[in-house]
Amino acid sequence: MRKNPPGSEPSASHGPFGRVVRVPIPDQRPHYEHAPWTGAFPERLADFLAGLIPLFIAELTSATDEQINQARDAALEQIANHGDDLQFGGEHRRSSRTALAKAFALLARAEGGVTALGVHACTAVHEGCPGLKPPASASPSSDTDR
Repeated sequence: MRKNPPGSEPSASHGPFGRVVRVPIPDQRPHYEHAPWTGAFPERLADFLAGLIPLFIAELTSATDEQINQARDAALEQIANHGDDLQFGGEHRRSSRTALAKAFALLARAEGGVTALGVHACTAVHEGCPGLKPPASASPSSDTDR
């Protein structure tokens, strides 16, 4: 573990892009066979969110309270009115996915961040953050020389 220089405090921030990591998606079986939450959709949505959320976190870093409220209201309205397009496709699919990523960026500012849809996003160090876990690596005993 890296130590901080004497007299310095560890940073409580994850930097301008926050911390956005993929987390396991719970195995949910929908009631009907051709639900959009089956197949590749959840993985693709999580990848999309993991790529776009950090950009929106950076965009909101210097936002005023009024700008935060406006962004929240716009994302809420878009998702509420066109969330079905996000899932099933339609004229507003792109803007709904963008609104969802902005909503994650806004929620990432809360204590503990947000974890949903296979993504965890936060802007500050917190207990239990999936982004602070060391990456899993193969054990030396599993490697064999040939």
